[in-house]
Amino acid sequence: MKQFVFLFYLMLLAALVFAQTTTLNADQIRQEIARVRHETNYNDPVKAKEANEKIKELSKKLIILSQTPNQKSNVPEKAKSEDEADFRIQLFDDMTRIVASDKNSEMDLALGLRNEIVEDYKEDESPKNIPPEFLQEMTLLVIDMSLPTIQRTIDLMQNYKSINTLVITGGKNGAAVNLADLMTRAAKFPLKNLYIINFREFVTTIPEQVNQFKYLSTLAIYNNKISQLPNLSGCSAQLDSLFVDSNPVATLFPVVSSMSKLKALGIAKTSVAPAEINKIEALLPKCKILTK
Repeated sequence: MKQFVFLFYLMLLAALVFAQTTTLNADQIRQEIARVRHETNYNDPVKAKEANEKIKELSKKLIILSQTPNQKSNVPEKAKSEDEADFRIQLFDDMTRIVASDKNSEMDLALGLRNEIVEDYKEDESPKNIPPEFLQEMTLLVIDMSLPTIQRTIDLMQNYKSINTLVITGGKNGAAVNLADLMTRAAKFPLKNLYIINFREFVTTIPEQVNQFKYLSTLAIYNNKISQLPNLSGCSAQLDSLFVDSNPVATLFPVVSSMSKLKALGIAKTSVAPAEINKIEALLPKCKILTK
């Protein structure tokens, strides 16, 4: 039951966080999400599942509305927006399962992400020959360090021009990674969403190069062994979502105190004390703190 409620809330939160439009249609979608939430009997698993599916569909529509048209693109904007919306919904589903599970080792975030790689350009799960127009228009890039051929993708990173969502994952069991090198290669990306997920003991710190992404709105570092966040002052101005779930983080206040736009803070399965949570709530009253 708690998982149904949490999934419902997360989908609602995802829609609110990623939506950047104030059009009437967007407002109507938000109202419908609120109505479904209010009218659903979550004691009934069937109704709860139906509501979750409805929220997913509404959230997808809201995300698509938030996409900014690219007049230079040769790929239909509707298709690109729908692909990215599907990816975000799938990613939040996967993250929800990790946070709700007591057996993180059985979760493979990379599985769903790998399915998002365009089939036409797959070769041993890491593309080798990619047309220049694809590099120009791709907005989502997944770096799965568990793939034996992933260096092919890493070597091409500087050729991508439009990446706004970067996912760096350790696959099912975690993998070694040089995050500082990847951040340097991604320096020119117009990045808005950064996910560093499922590295377990292979990632204990986040390099301060993350501060080069001035327009970052979402930073998620699920399921690693990070005990302390770096100074995020360089990217804190636009950050509205920060997820540090499933990390041995003990304190966040010094880092989040400057994040005036923060709307969502995920701290499930961390060591953040209740006293500090209360302190953050007092400082950032508009921020939703997710502890489950």
